[in-house]
Amino acid sequence: MGFIKRLNHGLCRRVLWRLPQQLTAPLFPHYEQQILEHAMRLDGGVILDVGAGYLLPDSLKLAAAGSTTIIGMDILPSSLRKNRYLDAALVADACEQWPLADNSVDLVISRSVMEHLPNNDVFAREMFRVLKPGGVCVHVLPGKNAPFSLLNRMLPNSWTQKLVNWAFPERRGELGFVAYYHRCAYPEIRNLFENSGFNLSQIRFRYYQSSYYVSVFPVFLLSSIYDWAVWKLGVKRLASQLLIVAEKPPQND
Repeated sequence: MGFIKRLNHGLCRRVLWRLPQQLTAPLFPHYEQQILEHAMRLDGGVILDVGAGYLLPDSLKLAAAGSTTIIGMDILPSSLRKNRYLDAALVADACEQWPLADNSVDLVISRSVMEHLPNNDVFAREMFRVLKPGGVCVHVLPGKNAPFSLLNRMLPNSWTQKLVNWAFPERRGELGFVAYYHRCAYPEIRNLFENSGFNLSQIRFRYYQSSYYVSVFPVFLLSSIYDWAVWKLGVKRLASQLLIVAEKPPQND
């Protein structure tokens, strides 16, 4: 099986090299750039990392040095323990009232978190509450209508975990969590933020998601053709990933 997997990976790489970079370029660097830019504008203040399982880039920690406090909030204590960049940790459910005061946070960030929340209405409402006027939030998340997202919802979670652990053994424990994709598609997510009171300053879309199938070349090839077509057509509802940057208005009405 090891040889077959390596063969599939090799064939997939040959196709990947021929795909346009605008299609395959990841959104995560843009996510990190956004949070870095906003962190550098803070003179002290508080950054809240919701679902703090991913380590923040070293540049953010440097930019947020001094009196800036980075708080991690997650429902799993284990995710908080492994994050060495946090100044404080909160074990809490992001779909319930957050243990933070009104208007107490300058920047809220999350990476691949919103798809795992069963109620993003509460998430957005609580985020708006705790952000200071003029505060910003930055989120990156998968789109619910991408093929891998649809497959994730169709299969039992135990099957999903086995599949991703087989395909990506180096990322065991990072993938395969239960996902609801509540409002995780355009224009639902735009309406979610706007109805919660936010001003949207940026929405970016990514359409490439074939990397999930690199262990099975025929599936990867068909998926790459699909990704290219959806990208060329610009069908936002079918985006595989979204980057959201939104601001709480400086003055509340």
